[in-house]
Amino acid sequence: MAGDAQTGQGQKYLDHFLMQSKTMSADFVQTLRSDDNEVLQESKGHFYLSRPGRFRWNYDQPYEQQIVSDGENVWVYDVDLQQVTVQKQAASVKNTPMALMQGKLKLEQAYDVSELDHRNGVYRLKLSSKVDDVDFAELVVGVDKQGLRFMQLRDQFEQTTDIVFGDLELNKTLSDDLFEFTPPEGVDVFGGS
Repeated sequence: MAGDAQTGQGQKYLDHFLMQSKTMSADFVQTLRSDDNEVLQESKGHFYLSRPGRFRWNYDQPYEQQIVSDGENVWVYDVDLQQVTVQKQAASVKNTPMALMQGKLKLEQAYDVSELDHRNGVYRLKLSSKVDDVDFAELVVGVDKQGLRFMQLRDQFEQTTDIVFGDLELNKTLSDDLFEFTPPEGVDVFGGS
């Protein structure tokens, strides 16, 4: 547990990450667990973020999927199904952890923050939503001086999603092409205007 001298350090790291990091690139492992801690699914891939408003999740395992936001729309491309779903970004990420990461939501406006503990330089913080109508009322994030290390989200179905980031790179130049999406020829496209 953190001592008095360390009080607030985790939130300082989180604030620094949210305020100073313009881009992020990282490998990720995402694990979905049931309420009795049974692993329901594990996914792996690479994540890119460019503030404000643009992100890309490239899922490689267990199946290939791309989720891309150009700042206006969010495109979800399921490679196996040859299917793309598109929706306006404002509708899909309002008051979510993703909106916080993208810089579209201010930490203190959206969440009450409390520090839980720290281990090996990684500080765990609990973020409790200040509004009721959200998919994730509470999340736990892990941060260190390098940036965001993990997110743990619990949904209304009592399932927990853990996202652990590795090979983290901040403020590196990322190509604009990463955040553009054109549906491949022959795929079904759902949604949009």
